[in-house]
Amino acid sequence: MIIHDARFSDLTFVGRWLCQADKQELAVTRDVSNVERLALDAFRSPIKKIAWHGMFPVMAFGALKSPDEDDTAIVWGFKSEEGWRAIRAVTKYIQKTMIPELRAVGVRHAVCLVHPSNRLSHKWLLHLGFAPSAKLQGIGSRREDMLLFRRDEPDA
Repeated sequence: MIIHDARFSDLTFVGRWLCQADKQELAVTRDVSNVERLALDAFRSPIKKIAWHGMFPVMAFGALKSPDEDDTAIVWGFKSEEGWRAIRAVTKYIQKTMIPELRAVGVRHAVCLVHPSNRLSHKWLLHLGFAPSAKLQGIGSRREDMLLFRRDEPDA
């Protein structure tokens, strides 16, 4: 498994081959058929990574600082149907590299939105130290509920 900085073309590729759970989740706040917009939004993140399995990018993930809270990062990710193959490597990367990088720039909290039915993401986020912190009701153009997961770093 190879993880490196994401190129726009990598993000577009993964966006074209989104797994069903990520399509459902992303559809709450965006038009999932607009792959270029999804890739552009991800590409604008200061931290944007891509995981490759064999010859193909299979998972995109990253973080950006919240515009409202300087010590909070909004984390995101999406994957193809083959993205499950990258979970172990991405988990290790997040724990060993991404979290320390975020701490170094003053991030003490991380948040992300997850669809209530996306049980695999819930489990993965719990493993990464996140906890559900709020239920956001009726958001996005589809007026669906979403869960806000949050991870708080201990004070140094």
